[in-house]
Amino acid sequence: MNSNQEGRPPGEPGPPVSGGQGTPVPGAQIPPMPQGGTPPPPPARPAPSAHMGGQGAGIPPSGTLPPIPRRTETGRKKRGGGGTFLIALVASIIGALLVLTAMPWAFGVNPWDLVRGELRNAGTEEDGEGIVKLVSPTEGATHVADIAVKVTPSIVNIDIRTAPQRGLFFDVGPQEGTGSGVIYKEDGYIITNNHVIQDAREITVRLASGQELTGTKVGADPETDIAVVKIDKTGLPTLKLGDSDKLVVGELCVAVGSPFGFEQSVTAGIISALNRNISADSQQGVTVLTDLIQTDAAINPGNSGGALCDSLARLIGINAVIASAAGGSEGVGFAIPINTAQKVADDIIAGRPVSHPYIGILGQTVTDTIAEQYELPVSDGAYITRVVPDGPADKAGIKTGDIIVEIDGEMVKGMDEIISEVRGRNVGDTVSLTYYDGNEKKMVDVTLEEKPTNLQ
Repeated sequence: MNSNQEGRPPGEPGPPVSGGQGTPVPGAQIPPMPQGGTPPPPPARPAPSAHMGGQGAGIPPSGTLPPIPRRTETGRKKRGGGGTFLIALVASIIGALLVLTAMPWAFGVNPWDLVRGELRNAGTEEDGEGIVKLVSPTEGATHVADIAVKVTPSIVNIDIRTAPQRGLFFDVGPQEGTGSGVIYKEDGYIITNNHVIQDAREITVRLASGQELTGTKVGADPETDIAVVKIDKTGLPTLKLGDSDKLVVGELCVAVGSPFGFEQSVTAGIISALNRNISADSQQGVTVLTDLIQTDAAINPGNSGGALCDSLARLIGINAVIASAAGGSEGVGFAIPINTAQKVADDIIAGRPVSHPYIGILGQTVTDTIAEQYELPVSDGAYITRVVPDGPADKAGIKTGDIIVEIDGEMVKGMDEIISEVRGRNVGDTVSLTYYDGNEKKMVDVTLEEKPTNLQ
């Protein structure tokens, strides 16, 4: 259920040493050979005494025994040198073992697991702030397997059939497509993408167990690309929801879905970026999706509607879009944050219209180049290019050419951050804007309103 266009939904010697064997060492003295060519006999040695000294002992000239030599300090040092070396060697070994034991523990690694090549997780527990510690790459395969066991039972395959379409010269039969979904409620509610089921006349949901059930479209929100499907079954396995507002760039994530129809496929990567805004082509035109999670976990056509999970197997996003020139995964995929998806899904299930607060401005991000070229007072912020007539910003006095630099006292670097901030609020909420009117810095309160249906 995905297209192959960029930004479209998928679905690196010492000198030789002379003197080898048989080569005289420089400075060595070699006795001359006799002219006859016969080597001289070895020098005579005194005969050994049969009574004293044993083999190799000479007979004293006076016939008396020499005094027993005293053991000198030098002698003691020589005989003690071996012991000192042994002590130093043992101490070095003990020190090395202590370091090898202490250092892994300091980094959260079990030393025995290190020796066996099986590093344990450096920490999958959640701390008081909800931050998940990073996972060692050497343990990734084992860790991802644990996540997959917990996640896959809650991922479904969604097959759809559309109405027959009329071609230029002849009729074309029903079209078929495949996507993914995530079991949201144990009584049969499933979250998927709007673009997966938007034209569906028939929806077939296949569970991880292989059971096929007929699905019914409950509702959809094209603006966020979230939809809900219902099946007639209870006791279904669900996933614990994470908090997409607390994600950290670089942390592990796992995507599960049905790429190209290959059900229950698991891919792993990291969170590559946060708060991405992209334009995605759809049958309704161009849809601007905001505040997306970017990941390098492989996402392909058919992954749409599937799960993006963190290292604790918590659902953090719904896979939605790929950026690709060839139509397949190029390491740039996007997921809708679960905080957004949950909010929309709850509204759909409750039968409420999905609310879309808006501020009523269009703009572009200020860069150093733009700031220098147009002599702007700041090099970060959102330059307003259009104000919607009678919209919230217009009512508050914001006008074209103003530069918004803060929302509620928090600095904003560009238009993407403003869109993300507004989408995270509710209709009726008041936000404080700090902006530049020329070179004058001002503040104003803006009350968010419901986005008009005719406003793209």
